[in-house]
Amino acid sequence: MTRLLLVVGVASALGGLFLFGLLRGRPDRDIPSNLIGRQAPEFTLPLHSSYRSSYGETFSLGANAGRPMIINFWASWCAPCYQEAPELATAWRERGTEVLFVGIQTQDRGRHAEGLEFINRFGLGFPNVIDDASLVSIDYGLFGVPETFFVNAAGVVTYRHIGPVSSAVLEAQIGALIR
Repeated sequence: MTRLLLVVGVASALGGLFLFGLLRGRPDRDIPSNLIGRQAPEFTLPLHSSYRSSYGETFSLGANAGRPMIINFWASWCAPCYQEAPELATAWRERGTEVLFVGIQTQDRGRHAEGLEFINRFGLGFPNVIDDASLVSIDYGLFGVPETFFVNAAGVVTYRHIGPVSSAVLEAQIGALIR
């Protein structure tokens, strides 16, 4: 009986420490990125089929240099991605002439049909590419999806947002990019 109480006590203490660590830690959105102030990693990825008539077979970051960009990583299975998609669609419609939006479907290998369904559901008119091997998400240091990177016209990452991006964050960061 004493041994059981000792095991329960130790397990409770460890559980309490784990919970304490979770509750006192920084919010995910505050995780620093080593990309801030550095050039955005180059990529060339295949476009979803619905964008090919306007943009070609692939989208290259370098080929679009000189424009401020918003790079949003998402996946078709990601519930928070569904939450932010209307915000991105609205911001693109309102500010897409000032800032280039790019969506990257990642961590979603082979789910192209589901990706197109997601794109069509929210009317995402900005180019969306496929990162089946998730190599670009590794280059950007993703913790998960969604994550959004804001890149100035010089190609330097100025801000990283982890989690669903809001209209307030989009507006503030777009304002910073075009000043």
